[in-house]
Amino acid sequence: MRNFVSRSKSSKQLISHDAKNNAYNYKHTFILELAPICRDDLVILPKKVSKDLGGIGPLVIVYKISTFVHIVDIHTMQTFEIDQVTYWKNEFSAVCSRERLSEFVVLSVEDTDVDCNVSRAAARQKFKLVTVQLAKVEDFGVNDKTFFVKTHLGEVLNYNDHVLGYDLEKINVTEIEDFSNNYNN
Repeated sequence: MRNFVSRSKSSKQLISHDAKNNAYNYKHTFILELAPICRDDLVILPKKVSKDLGGIGPLVIVYKISTFVHIVDIHTMQTFEIDQVTYWKNEFSAVCSRERLSEFVVLSVEDTDVDCNVSRAAARQKFKLVTVQLAKVEDFGVNDKTFFVKTHLGEVLNYNDHVLGYDLEKINVTEIEDFSNNYNN
């Protein structure tokens, strides 16, 4: 399969053969392994990959999966494609996947003062760096806790929209702590 980030192995084992009829019976085995990441996953890139991509991330969002892993760094709006060979040499998995998304309400959307060098892929995906004020839906009206976050979805977000995002306060931080310890060494 070459439509996804995958690797495959195949083998055959001789089961029996008939020397008179020159007939051979083989047992064929095929293994296909798909990359364990999906669209909208939050991933931490390995130090080598981050460095090879010009210092992107290391905390990035996967915005598309094809034969490449397409990632966006929401701080710089840089997008990159990681090919299959690079991915399997430096495997990484999701820190958070879609099951961990929380629902928020958009309270305000403001353009950032940061001058981003937007890549063609980012422009094609309609990514725009903005600062958004959010409140959790479950807390909305109960308390005044709001979050200011930068996002790449500035072209599509409006006031009072309901959006899904990762609540990093509720995430088990051992993966991030492990990353920090390994990344700084």
